[in-house]
Amino acid sequence: MRALGAAALLLCLDVRQAHAAAITFGSRIDLTPTTFALPIEIGGAVGVSEWFLDLTYDPTDVQINVGCDPLGGDIYCSLLTGPVTEGDFFAAGAPFNLLVPGFIELDPTTLDQAGRLFGMHGAFGGSAPAPSGDGILAYIEFNVLGTGDSPIEPGGTVVSQPVAAPEPDTSALLAGSLLFLGGLWRFTRTRRPRSFANAATGVGVAQ
Repeated sequence: MRALGAAALLLCLDVRQAHAAAITFGSRIDLTPTTFALPIEIGGAVGVSEWFLDLTYDPTDVQINVGCDPLGGDIYCSLLTGPVTEGDFFAAGAPFNLLVPGFIELDPTTLDQAGRLFGMHGAFGGSAPAPSGDGILAYIEFNVLGTGDSPIEPGGTVVSQPVAAPEPDTSALLAGSLLFLGGLWRFTRTRRPRSFANAATGVGVAQ
């Protein structure tokens, strides 16, 4: 019973927390005098399976280049995801990765960009282990309307799932199974056999 209890406790404690890594912006890549690509970088990551990002910017100074041309030789413009393109951090999972370019918030009156991109999401589609280390998650292409010097602020999260860590539901199931088997073993050890008389033969039968 002590061994079973200890095993169940170890399984419960082995549900590891997701490793948090910061998402930052790299140096701007000038494409033309009025356009640039902004790298989204990650550093010191461990087993990253997904990432999420929102960002804010000054729409009077810069705007996301929704009019980019994916067929005109612009490597930072995608036919599927437009001005948001995948970086090399998830390269091992290509072409099965997921990249959601997010949604540009618009002014309800003018329908101009309001200065916020939200709901960006990347997911690793390759086999384990998920990528670790440093790299570029994605690029976002911007148009310059003013000086282009206004700050662009990120707000993102990273989800890490080390291969050795069992899923919480799996750990709970295994722990519960061990406790059940321990209780069953104890029950069978302590229960005294009783007998009843067979009405036809009068022979005592153990139950």
